[in-house]
Amino acid sequence: MVDSEYECIPVGVAEYAVTGETRPLKTSGVGSCVAVALHDPDHEVSGLLHFMLPESDSRDRPEPDAKFADTGLEAMLDEFEREGGVADRSWAKLVGGATMIEFSGAGGSIGDQNVAAAKALLEAHGIPVRAVEVGGSAGRSITFDPTNGEVVVRTAGGTVIRK
Repeated sequence: MVDSEYECIPVGVAEYAVTGETRPLKTSGVGSCVAVALHDPDHEVSGLLHFMLPESDSRDRPEPDAKFADTGLEAMLDEFEREGGVADRSWAKLVGGATMIEFSGAGGSIGDQNVAAAKALLEAHGIPVRAVEVGGSAGRSITFDPTNGEVVVRTAGGTVIRK
C-alpha cells in the first residue's frame, strides 16, 4: 500500500472523498468521529467519509453535510453512485468511535452513538459492514487502499492494524 502523504487523497474531518482511482484515501484525527470506508470492487469505486456526529438536526445550519452520519453518508452515496458505484453491491469498514472524554448521555458516548448511527444507516442501504476497529480511547489515522479494499489503522499509541 502506498502511504506517502503526497500520493494519498486527503479526507479531512467532516469531509468525504469518492474515487475510481487507485490512489489511497487517508484521514487522521479519528477519535470519537467515525470513518466509513466504502468499496464496490466490481465497479472499482471507493469512498471515505469522516463524520463527527450521529445526526443532523432539522435547522438550517452552515455545517458541511459530512459533519453528520446521516447527511454525510447520503452525500457520499450520491457521489459514489454518480461515479458508477452500486451501494447494494458494496461493503463498508468502520473505524473510530473512541471515548475521548469520560462523559456519556442516555445513548452512550458520542463515539458509541456515531458507531451505532453508521451501522444503522449502512444496514438501511443494504451495505454490509465487513470489518470494524471501533471503541477504546485512542485516536486513529486511516489509510484506505481502493485497489484491494484494505484499511490500515494507526493508533495514537503507534499500533498498526490491518482490516
